[in-house]
Amino acid sequence: MEPILYGVEASILSEGVKFLYQQAGEILFAWRARRRDRDAPIPRVLPAPTSLTVVKARPLPDPSNNEVVDALQELKDLLEPIRAGVIDIDSATAREVIERSREVIEAVLRTPVTFAGESPRPLRVSDVAVVVERVSGRVTGLRADLAKLPRAEVSGVRVQTANVEAEGDVRGVDLT
Repeated sequence: MEPILYGVEASILSEGVKFLYQQAGEILFAWRARRRDRDAPIPRVLPAPTSLTVVKARPLPDPSNNEVVDALQELKDLLEPIRAGVIDIDSATAREVIERSREVIEAVLRTPVTFAGESPRPLRVSDVAVVVERVSGRVTGLRADLAKLPRAEVSGVRVQTANVEAEGDVRGVDLT
């Protein structure tokens, strides 16, 4: 396994930590406001520093559950000493916290957050669930061309069927 955020300079990581910390705060603030008032605005996407790329973000208006809120708050709290310089940004611990924070922020913003100089990351697809009641044709939960996605990682595929007719075909994942 390659080191986390391999090839990213400390100065770029520092700018990224500031962005992730502020974006986490914005998301938490907006979600809490929406919990009190359903008409409150959804989380804003903050301007990214030039060392980060964030394109076409579509923030989740509300968290899927309280665990997401708790995880984001915990990661924001862990980013604080890195942002303040108490924890060395080049340490394995700091890079792990930065990566986990980025993953949650990416899930909430529904877009990748890429650091300048970063090695390409694999596309990770997980928790594919195909649940069908009756199939007479073909159903596929995920179809992907691995030639176009050479660094794809697929895990957690589940298929549940009740009635598949003789000519029917159900696949969780079809990789070509």
